[in-house]
Amino acid sequence: MAIKILILDDHKVFSESLKVVLESHGFEVTNVAHGKIALSLLKANEFNILISDIEMDEINGEEFIKLVYQNSEALVKQPKIIVLTSYKKISLFKKLHAIGIDGYLSKNVSHLELINVIRKVLDGEKYYESSIYNEYLELNKNQENIEFTPRELDVLKLIMDEKTTTEIASELGISAYTVEGHRKNLLQKTNSKNVVGLIKYTLVHNLF
Repeated sequence: MAIKILILDDHKVFSESLKVVLESHGFEVTNVAHGKIALSLLKANEFNILISDIEMDEINGEEFIKLVYQNSEALVKQPKIIVLTSYKKISLFKKLHAIGIDGYLSKNVSHLELINVIRKVLDGEKYYESSIYNEYLELNKNQENIEFTPRELDVLKLIMDEKTTTEIASELGISAYTVEGHRKNLLQKTNSKNVVGLIKYTLVHNLF
């Protein structure tokens, strides 16, 4: 029985060319451009693999993948999910990894590697592009050891809201000196050089 693959990508030329490549390797391929249609197909047909882009107009890939897992009981079969995208943000990968995707590749991947990854995923393996996965591991290696006090988290949230030191002090009823102390602690704990690094850490680790 042929392996059935569903491609969700609103870039028609890329989607069609990928379909041709996969079919030349014996896969049975259906490609669609809209998330609603893709979800309907998954509810009506059995697919072994779902290959999804991320940046799409109707619904982005992250939200669509969440819908697939949320509707798993309504699907004929829960497919293995491979993200194939040119959008390489570590914060996005962290979210998708937490959701449970089986593969993550950039669109410039060679056809040979893509076929290899598809076969690995079908065998139950996980495969993530090494560049982004190594960055993910580096950022997360010490995460479990970091503990923030409730007040530090209060200050951090207001920093994320672009509040000044004076505004944070006023809102929390503490002195500007105390705010700066908390800011310094946050920078040290997250190994951030400045507020930009602190914001990046917060986004990557989904602290709020």
